[in-house]
Formats: sequence, C-alpha cells, structure tokens
Amino acid sequence: MLQTRGSIFISIRSRDLLSTAIGDNNNSGRFNLFEDIIADEDEILGVELVSATIPNSFYNLSNNNSNNKITFKEGANPYTTLTIPSGSYSILELSTELKGLLEAQSVIWGNSYSYTFIYDQINNLLNITNSGNDAIFDFTTTGTCRRFIGFTESIQTISTAAGITSNRAVDITDTRNSIYVRLPNLSNSKVIESNSGKYSNVVAQIPIELSRNNFFTYDPPTKFVCELVQKQINSISINITYQEESNPVNFERADWECNLMISFFRISKTEKRNREFSHSLQQDMYNQIDRFNTNRIETKQREEEIKKYLDNKLKNIKLN
Repeated sequence: MLQTRGSIFISIRSRDLLSTAIGDNNNSGRFNLFEDIIADEDEILGVELVSATIPNSFYNLSNNNSNNKITFKEGANPYTTLTIPSGSYSILELSTELKGLLEAQSVIWGNSYSYTFIYDQINNLLNITNSGNDAIFDFTTTGTCRRFIGFTESIQTISTAAGITSNRAVDITDTRNSIYVRLPNLSNSKVIESNSGKYSNVVAQIPIELSRNNFFTYDPPTKFVCELVQKQINSISINITYQEESNPVNFERADWECNLMISFFRISKTEKRNREFSHSLQQDMYNQIDRFNTNRIETKQREEEIKKYLDNKLKNIKLN
C-alpha cells in the first residue's frame, strides 16, 4: 500500500484510560481524541501496535483463569473440591501447595495420608503418590488445575505405590502463553481468529515471557498493519485478553503501556472497485427493499379499494 501522508503516533498508558474493565482487572479502557482522525475519500486508515511494555503481574493460576481447583476423595469419603490460593506458581511451588492442601484434607477424613509429588524435568511430567495408595482425582470438573499439572480431562486413581503420572505435558501457562491486544471500536476485515472463524478485533498477539513479577517489552521486527473499515476515529478503546476474548488478563492493578501507529494509505484501484461494488450491492439491496415496501403499500391500497367497491355493491343489493 502507498502511504499518502505522515502517520499519527498514539502513546497509551493504562492509568490514563477511562477504565472499562470488570472489577480490578485493569485490562481495558477508552480515551477520546482531542481531534478526530479522518481519512480522505481516496484513503483508508491502518493501525499497528508498534511496541508495548507489559507487566508480568498476572497470575498463571487463579479464579480469573478458572484453573485453581482440585477435586479428589480417599476411600469411601465423598469427593471434595479444594481451592488453591491464586498466584504465579512454578510446578514445584504448586506441588508444595497441593501437598499441603491434600494432606490437610486427609487429616479431616481421619486418614492422615502423606502425599509425594515428583517432577520429571526431562520429560516434563508429574508423578503423584500417597502413603495409603488410595485416592481418586476427578479432572473433569469445572475450574480444575489439571492442565497445569499435566493431566487430560479424566478420572485418575491412585491404587498402587506407583501412583499416577501426567498423561500430557505439564503446562504452567495453562495454555495462556500469549496475550492479545484488541481494539473493540475499530473494525477490520483482515484478521480472523481460529476459535470463531470470524473477523476479529485483534491487532497483535504478544508471547508471554517467563519473567514473573517483572516487565517484558514487545517490539516486533515486522509490524502488522491492520486496515480499518471506518474512515474516521474519534476515540480508542483497548482490551487485553487471553486467547478467548471473554477471558480478560487480570493485571492485579499493575500498569501497562501500548504504542499505536495510525497511518493513511491510498486506496488501490482494485480495492476501490471492490468497495464500489460492495456499495453498489448494498445500494441495490436497499433499492429492492424499497421496491418491495412500495409494492406492499400499493397492493394493500388496491385490496382496500376492492373491498370498498364490494361493500358498496352489497349495500346496494340489500337496499334493492
């Protein structure tokens, strides 16, 4: 695309935004531009995320992520679901936390089993045993931490000294290995998400670096310019989520920064024809609707005239 004039650099700090986040997630907000950004008739607007500074303050295990529960039972006792405190865990730290929770519940049941967690770093698997060789884990429940500790959606039973071992890779990101920057009020027809197969409001996907309680920067070597549908911008809304748009990143009130670039490009002849064709189709559709509505009105008028004529005829017959 041929750029027609200088770009506009927009520096966004989360602390300056009118928050649109639910609760204290601090993942979204909006600000109004002092002056509208307007493309000429023969131009289109493009937006790109040129850089960002992101705090790795979000937890990899929490209620917000729906992965902080573990459901199990020993012997004839009923299943019990334990809640793991939210936090940013390594697999060893989570193993220690789980050991304490499971053993405390075992004492309540009167068994007092001890649990052992052994992490195989070479194969990225976790083995769980207990001193009674007796426990059943239900990894099919809502909010389970199963992916974190390396299990598929299944029922796992400890019945021997060998215990149970992960049947999938341990994943401390719990599939949340990227965050997505979205611009909900800016429409595009260039980005498609695999989870929906539809056009998306994503302008950048940022890999999460394993830098717990630190900041990491996003500065892609190749920028992606997203063409916008609208030709005028009077505000910017920004939303940062995980893969699912409905799953917000909870920054735990930490601040982030994003830098956007708005550029102006000349519409190519092909694009112009496509837009004119699209407009022509749209106008043709409107014309057809108008003709349909007009025909309905005219038909209704004729029906009323015929009814009125027949009523008068019947009235005259009765009089005679």
